[in-house]
Amino acid sequence: MSSPAASSDLAALPLGLEGRQVRERGTLPELLAGQGGTDDIVDPALFGRLEGRPVLEVGGLGDGQDPVRLPIAVTSACTLGATFSIPLEQAWALLPATERLVPVRVTPRRAAITFYGTSVRRGGLGPYHELGVALPVLLDAERVPAPLPPALWRDPALGMYCAEMPVDSERSAIVGALLAGLPRVVGDTSVDISAKGGTARLSMDGRTMATIDVELSRWPRVRRHDLSHQIYSLLEGRIVRTRSSMVGEGYRGRRGAATVSLGDHRRAQRLARLELSRRPLEVSVLRRVNRILWAPEDIGPI
Repeated sequence: MSSPAASSDLAALPLGLEGRQVRERGTLPELLAGQGGTDDIVDPALFGRLEGRPVLEVGGLGDGQDPVRLPIAVTSACTLGATFSIPLEQAWALLPATERLVPVRVTPRRAAITFYGTSVRRGGLGPYHELGVALPVLLDAERVPAPLPPALWRDPALGMYCAEMPVDSERSAIVGALLAGLPRVVGDTSVDISAKGGTARLSMDGRTMATIDVELSRWPRVRRHDLSHQIYSLLEGRIVRTRSSMVGEGYRGRRGAATVSLGDHRRAQRLARLELSRRPLEVSVLRRVNRILWAPEDIGPI
């Protein structure tokens, strides 16, 4: 689980963000001040990495919104997800018009797409639910990488570009959109997870948008997984990278089934046209998750 150099945090913030360093190093009590809930620590070493890292405060989030402190720590969460394949041309259509972000292929003519649901019970932005659709991508690939299944993805430039990321928290939506350009809109979201699967649901404007169901094929062997990744997004025509150091306990692999049902809301229409593979390439059910979202970084124009 790697993280950017501490000295670059403030200087690398996306253009237009007004940030200041308020502490030389972060601690969980400080980053979670005023937040309710109970910690569920999966790996203490994850949060030990806050030592020696500066705490930044970013304001300008609008009327009634307090400044946000970075990094954002999450000490209790759960998540489920399913990765499918779609035709390569459909993956390109969901990405911004740039050659810097290249979809990750799983066969010569098909790319990967992930549907997921996350429930944050305690974190720096308070509790919220999130349902997302993300494409695994490579940044500035020198050559088109060979097709590989998810279990063999190792390239450090690999990250996730989120095509949709609705949440049920106004503060989470505002922070994600203004700091990194994430497509966070507010909807009615729920995430229910058990040992053998779960369901994530989203509705907007009183209309169903999406439902994700994951069911494991047998009682899973619970293991700890390093889920660290990079999140790529667009803000004012520039690419933003947010590093996510993340660890979870549960199942991640091919032994399971998943279905994605899309409703008639207008935001679901482009997703409803996707030609998903009949079976998922990978499913995940992780009942215990910890995470650190580091400060977003401006990495140049598209």
